[in-house]
Amino acid sequence: MDWDGVGTFALFIASGGIGLGVIALRAYQAKLASKLEWARLERTPEVPHEIEEHIRELEEKIQRLTERVDFTEKLLGDGKS
Repeated sequence: MDWDGVGTFALFIASGGIGLGVIALRAYQAKLASKLEWARLERTPEVPHEIEEHIRELEEKIQRLTERVDFTEKLLGDGKS
C-alpha cells in the first residue's frame, strides 16, 4: 500500500469538513439573526399617531388629484368630439 498520498488525502478531507462546518455555522447564525429581528419587529409599538395622520392627509390629496384628473379628462374628451 502506498502511504505517500494518505496524509494529503486526510488533510483534504479535514479541510473540507472544517469548511462545511463553517458554512453550517454561518447558516445557523443567519437563521438565528432572522428570528431575533422578527421578534424585535413584533415587539415594536403601533404606528405613531402623527404618521397615521400624515398618511390620511396624503390619501386625501391623492383622492383630490384623481378627481381633478378625471375632470380634466372629461373636459378634454368633450372638446374633441
